[in-house]
Amino acid sequence: MAFLRLSDGISLSPASGAAWPHQKPLRHIAVALPAKDEEADLPDCLAALDTAAARYGGPVSIAVLANNCHDGTAEVLARTKLTHARLQWTALSLLPAFAHAGWARRMAFDQAVSLLAAPGDVLACTDADTIVSPDWLARTVAHLDAGADAVAGRALTRRRDRAVLGKEAARRLNMLGRYYTALDWLRTEPGALQDPWPRHYYEGGASIALTLELYRRIGGAPTPCVGEDRALFAAVREAGGRVRHPLDVRVFTSSRTQGRASGGMAETFARWIEQDPDAPLHETYTLPHALDPAHPGHREQLTFETLPAAVASAQAMIRARQRFGRVCKLEAL
Repeated sequence: MAFLRLSDGISLSPASGAAWPHQKPLRHIAVALPAKDEEADLPDCLAALDTAAARYGGPVSIAVLANNCHDGTAEVLARTKLTHARLQWTALSLLPAFAHAGWARRMAFDQAVSLLAAPGDVLACTDADTIVSPDWLARTVAHLDAGADAVAGRALTRRRDRAVLGKEAARRLNMLGRYYTALDWLRTEPGALQDPWPRHYYEGGASIALTLELYRRIGGAPTPCVGEDRALFAAVREAGGRVRHPLDVRVFTSSRTQGRASGGMAETFARWIEQDPDAPLHETYTLPHALDPAHPGHREQLTFETLPAAVASAQAMIRARQRFGRVCKLEAL
């Protein structure tokens, strides 16, 4: 609890539930959660969100859109009782032309928007097969309070899920993780004032947050069939929004290979795990094109045969830049 220590050693505390006059009221957060056939993962997802709401301490609402479900998702929602967050849910069936991730997330967002009022309120989003960290909401709001307009959190796979996939699958996923982590470091401009290192470059539906004012400014979430999460962040940047990619805003998502959305992460996992060692890796390019998409020439994709050498090259570049940075600092002394 906040307290004020006076010079004579007396400590004063506000009454329970009261706030000091100089403290800003905590922002209201509404979390959008699209769900399709998620009866297995949804209880853990909602429990984690409730824990995050307790850690945050301010008003938190969760808006679940159960769309086109053929399992017990609605029954799970009907019997769920949260302690720290307010749960609102809707079950519906999207028409075939709209039954995809873009419209499901858009409708979940709009349902959550109806629970907010102030321009600075926070619209967040995650996925039903994802467990947010206990400090997910608190750290997200801290970055918004520090000047960001939107926050793209970091999504990690759950360790127990990777273990179920087998050793070879885990080795492949770990190798990809090392490559992308090295690329994150190499892509970051030294001394950047906005979105500085440490940061990542992931922009996915498992961890999204932006202010209510910004969501309205971009006209709501884009609705492409696939890539709706990246399209949202592109719209944010086009509208002049500042996006932060912090490492401390984390969620843990499943490594399932049978997803709910066509073209989603589950399909990518399945492709990575099952593909031949010499087959091109999905959206995974050699260093010149990974660091500079405008680099001339053919965009050569890596394979699992060539990936270890690319990891070694990226790590060598990091060591060289670090040595160069140390030399520059010494010369400046």
